Parts: sequence; structure tokens; C-alpha cells
Amino acid sequence: MYWEEIRKSEHFEEYHKGTLAWNDVITLIYKIKSKRKKGNKLEIEDDKFYILCELKENILYVINVKRK
Repeated sequence: MYWEEIRKSEHFEEYHKGTLAWNDVITLIYKIKSKRKKGNKLEIEDDKFYILCELKENILYVINVKRK
């Protein structure tokens, strides 16, 4: 999996912005090794967080961030 840039989606901005600081989201995307690809969606998960992203034209859009 390869992306050139990570951006916030409109859904993330509207509903999940306060869940976790943006720099922590970026850190978790690179730190967490458990990544599952389903079509153009990417699920990143560990024992504390769940991050849903979408890959479009080498840009990874963060859609959802949840604490478990």
C-alpha cells in the first residue's frame, strides 16, 4: 500500500475531528502494523483505536477514527 499524502475527509471533519488530535492520527497510521484493505478502503486497528481510510489517486483520506 502506497500513498503520497494523508488528508482529512469531509466526514472526518464533521463527525470525528475531536476524537483524537490530527498528529496522533498520522502517527497511528504509520505505527499500527495491522492494516486490512477492502477495495479502496483501508482499516487500521489496534487494541485501542480503529481508523477507516479511503485511498484515491495516491491520497489517503481519513474517514473515521474511533476509540475502542
